[in-house]
Amino acid sequence: MEVRKSLVVNSTPLETRIALLENGQLCELFLERTMNKSQVGDVYKGRVAKLLPGMQSAFVNIGGVKDGFLYLDDPVAQRLGVDLSAEEEGEETPSEDLPPPPPPLPPLKEGEETLVQVVKDPIGSKGPRLSRHLSFPGRFLVFMPGIDHIGISRKITDPEERDRLRELIRAHAQPGEGFIVRTAAIGEKDEDLVGDVVFLRRLWEGIQAKAETVPAPGLVWQDLRLLQKVMRDIFREEVSTFWVDDDAAHREVVSFVENIHPEWSNRVKRFTSDLPIFEAFGIESEIDSARQPKVFLKHGGSIVLNQTEALVSVDVNTGKFVGKKDLEETVYLTNLEAIPEIVRQLRLRNLGGIVVIDFIDMVDPLHRDEVLARFQEELKRDRNHARAGGISEFGLVELTRKRTGPSLERQLTQPCPTCNGAGRTQSPETSLLKAYRELVRLGERLRGADVRLTLHPELSASLHQESRESLMQLARLLGARVSWIERADTPRHAVVMDLQFPGQDSASA
Repeated sequence: MEVRKSLVVNSTPLETRIALLENGQLCELFLERTMNKSQVGDVYKGRVAKLLPGMQSAFVNIGGVKDGFLYLDDPVAQRLGVDLSAEEEGEETPSEDLPPPPPPLPPLKEGEETLVQVVKDPIGSKGPRLSRHLSFPGRFLVFMPGIDHIGISRKITDPEERDRLRELIRAHAQPGEGFIVRTAAIGEKDEDLVGDVVFLRRLWEGIQAKAETVPAPGLVWQDLRLLQKVMRDIFREEVSTFWVDDDAAHREVVSFVENIHPEWSNRVKRFTSDLPIFEAFGIESEIDSARQPKVFLKHGGSIVLNQTEALVSVDVNTGKFVGKKDLEETVYLTNLEAIPEIVRQLRLRNLGGIVVIDFIDMVDPLHRDEVLARFQEELKRDRNHARAGGISEFGLVELTRKRTGPSLERQLTQPCPTCNGAGRTQSPETSLLKAYRELVRLGERLRGADVRLTLHPELSASLHQESRESLMQLARLLGARVSWIERADTPRHAVVMDLQFPGQDSASA
């Protein structure tokens, strides 16, 4: 079945949210908040804070709250740490096309300065993961300074095209420069590909020059913002529409498309309805559902997802589905129906690491083989590198999926202070942004109204002043009188909004 893809952008001064829809269904969600931006891809001049010889690693101060973790002498770990972008990770074919181990780097000493790149954002109590082997994605290529290798994405299957691209890039690469040709390079002109080589080379030269002047610890180079990354990495031929609800973001997308693919300009749409864009596309409700462990299937079955520190478990249940023939057929059909939803939920919730899927036990070996084959085929939709094993005698499938940052649950919630982390509750940022979106939804109806924002003192203290002022400024721009009240008897995780219009009693939102 042909997959129709759309991108939907919700942009505010506090947050950018971008949804990837496939056949109208939410499959991936990208978040960037002004108070908590991702560091992945950023290059820092760090200072070694502590060496751990027993683990061949070090903690490096890059100027953040927590020191970053760096592998020292493990070239395999370093190579796996290099961010080749979610689409390209592991796409080089076959084994002879994999990059060679990076050249050994000089050993580090405590207090020494070194250039590092963030390859994984902080998660929980862990600081960012760092690498000394840097990589820089362009439109068509990924540049890896210090590695003499030309790799080709395995999604480029035409042998002649692979040979053309390899020889072209090899002819223009200099000693000590490595490149991986991305899928977007298929059919592109030689001059555009060579232009990407030149652009990435100049970028690296500029980073090296700036690193000479920046004191450690300090930021040397910051990667693209979320909207720019999505335009570079996801807005491809198969994306039929690109909806944007903000004038500035719309102009940025249009400018990008007109410079790169002017024939795609009619795909960029400005959303002008009074209804919030994520509500209009049914995305808001799907985000709320993605925070729940149970997902119901069309014919009555269900899957239950649980994220722990060690792994993610997925349990498949028949639920209300009773089938038509016999138990084996019912189990087989439920497992098949669960497969696309399992993969969609892994993508949507951004669940990575080790995943264990408990399919319902099947007796027929042909059914087991078919379920595994369908599951492996469905995994090809995932831009993140994922690898699944076989079905065990207990019906379990083990899967490893590349982590690209915090899961959706970790981004939207925090450990519950009441139950000491046994559960999770809405984070302060999520609470504030819900109130912000509610003000946007009400829009001009707020003119002349009194808006009273009531919240717990602990929640108020944990909010960034910049975010608080943005919310109050929005209310004033909409013509409302706004007041900020702290009360200890207010729920700890919510901003309670009371609205009072002229001549009316107050109403809570």
